[in-house]
Amino acid sequence: QRRQCILRDDVERACSSRGRVARRVFVKLDETTLERAQQILGYRFKDVSILDTALTHASIADSRVASNERLEFLGDAILGLIVCDYLFVRYPELLEGDLTKIKSAAVSRRMCAKITSQLGIDSLLLLGKGMKTRSSLPSSLSAAVLESVVGAIYVDGGFEEARQFLLPLMRAIRDRGHDV
Repeated sequence: QRRQCILRDDVERACSSRGRVARRVFVKLDETTLERAQQILGYRFKDVSILDTALTHASIADSRVASNERLEFLGDAILGLIVCDYLFVRYPELLEGDLTKIKSAAVSRRMCAKITSQLGIDSLLLLGKGMKTRSSLPSSLSAAVLESVVGAIYVDGGFEEARQFLLPLMRAIRDRGHDV
């Protein structure tokens, strides 16, 4: 059975302010989009609802708790840990200050947004009507998508799966001449 994407505006119109109580509607991505996201990420989710949450922006979620914000919070920490571990092992001769500079560049908003854009997962983010009118996704939002996806992979598959997702991306950045 295919899940349908229901826009919040449609629900608000259907439940007009004539005294009727609006029912809770959970916005979901359709199966085709979720499948495409899994192919792009190179990771097959055991529970695709976690991926659905990772790709649901607060502007369209039923509540902020139902959006990708919590996964973004977790993913930010997991991303930082994986990058720090990688740098610690890869550069045993570097001091803490040098490692910190490289880590800061690797997990920066700009770098995360660039990775998100190159993968194409920013185009899969489920946004509210007001956010869809923008010509491009703000870099902070684009970066947050990567963090929420990392959090989702961690929740679904554990640390090693999140690490396996991120390390090839970091190596690709390094191979293009960036300090990672």
